[in-house]
Amino acid sequence: MIPGSEIRLAVVDDHPVIARAIEAAVLDSAEHDIRLVGVARTPEDGIELVSRAGADAPDVVLCDVQLQSGTDGLRVVDAATAAGCRAIVLTSFDRSSLMRAAFERGAAGFLDKGAEMNVILAAVRSVASGGTAFSSAVLDAARYGPKPPSDREVAVLTELHKGATSDEIGARLGISSRTVESHLRRLFDRYGVLSRTELAVLALREGWIDSGRG
Repeated sequence: MIPGSEIRLAVVDDHPVIARAIEAAVLDSAEHDIRLVGVARTPEDGIELVSRAGADAPDVVLCDVQLQSGTDGLRVVDAATAAGCRAIVLTSFDRSSLMRAAFERGAAGFLDKGAEMNVILAAVRSVASGGTAFSSAVLDAARYGPKPPSDREVAVLTELHKGATSDEIGARLGISSRTVESHLRRLFDRYGVLSRTELAVLALREGWIDSGRG
């Protein structure tokens, strides 16, 4: 980014109050160096937004990771990274595995939604200039937090949380019960859990699966 040039900002969050607060902060900013170019509430709209070309292509996106189900906002981080748009995760969840996933997918920052707006805008400016917005605690969590499960493993965990048996999970996902058991054994070993219940609780706590909201 050229010093003194306009920063084009996008926001992806399913809570309208967050977007309105950020928009108000941008308008009230004394620097007048940030322009809000778009707001999205779903992963699909967020991916379209960060993939734009031309005058309204965002330089930076503030993105929640829990939009509709689980951590599907990470798909927006993936799309932003691919499009050359720098992503800052803005979330109310401080799970170490989430920090690791965001970091590994190319996010340039990780902020709590409770942060002051001047802190958020300062992070946007830093990231737009090629810097990052990670605290030392977040970087430690990103390095040492549990590795998030794959998309297929998330699907297995989602069905597991519903109380499905291995046969039922296999039927719903179009795989054999033996494959389901193989996934579960790897997950048990990876996370050091001893039961399906313990694994499901871990998946919920880390935000890998949805608790059934809305």
